[in-house]
Amino acid sequence: MMIKAVVTDMDGTFLDDTGRFNRKRFEQVLVQLEARNIPFIVASGNQLERLLDLFAGFEHRILFLAENGGLFYYRGEMLFRKVLESSVIEKLVDHYKDQVEDYCLMVSSDTTIYIDERSPQPFSETGLAITEVQLQAFWDKIVRLKDLRDVLEDKTIIHAGFWVKEELVDRLVADCNQIFGGEVLAVTSGYGSVSILPKGIHKAWGLEQILEPLGIKAGDVLAFGDSDNDLELLSYAGHSYAMDNATARVKAVAKHIAPSHVDQGVLTVIEEYLEGEADATTKD
Repeated sequence: MMIKAVVTDMDGTFLDDTGRFNRKRFEQVLVQLEARNIPFIVASGNQLERLLDLFAGFEHRILFLAENGGLFYYRGEMLFRKVLESSVIEKLVDHYKDQVEDYCLMVSSDTTIYIDERSPQPFSETGLAITEVQLQAFWDKIVRLKDLRDVLEDKTIIHAGFWVKEELVDRLVADCNQIFGGEVLAVTSGYGSVSILPKGIHKAWGLEQILEPLGIKAGDVLAFGDSDNDLELLSYAGHSYAMDNATARVKAVAKHIAPSHVDQGVLTVIEEYLEGEADATTKD
């Protein structure tokens, strides 16, 4: 197997069940990738700030594709960003304003997350795979409003998404895509999180914008994912791995199965490649 780029999702894929990764082991892998001029690309539904915090110390050595493909950041420079039109966000607010106790709509600026004052606390008691400190930092950004439409008048909104109970995710995604599918794409990334993306924007789209100027083809990409927001990415990559803990839909799309995120499966597969044992972990 010949690869020219490595791209991985974060939560449930690269990060373990505490929202961490083995930094010493990653450093060893990264040095070997750098020696072969193979870029390491983080592709996540998370906002850039959290990704930079996770990779503090490595931030100038890797590429960041945040917000499910809508934002590309490299060595201190934001190279592109795709955001929802405020008119679309207003439609979402209007449509779900009477369902906020079930569907917690979150609209975010660069510094603040706005939710309806009637909404439950996002990701409370869900077992979200991040540290308590990281979760509290997320909660500290939340501002509750009587009417979310008020924030659209004077704030630049860079992201919109929902938090719902796991059993309501499929219903919300289907409803949102049916009603607003001409303008947005609703995708889930696990733990009740549903991102709302501009139509046509996803991780594969963002990755293609990065790789095309580098002359790297989809067939030369090694990619990892676990949730439905990774489907396009794994369909795009020539060497695609679903984590052992991935959803059934993700496993159906991927060419291979990697060990679980708890077992640092991404690093294991990359190490196998570097040692010449490519595609050692495959589907049954």
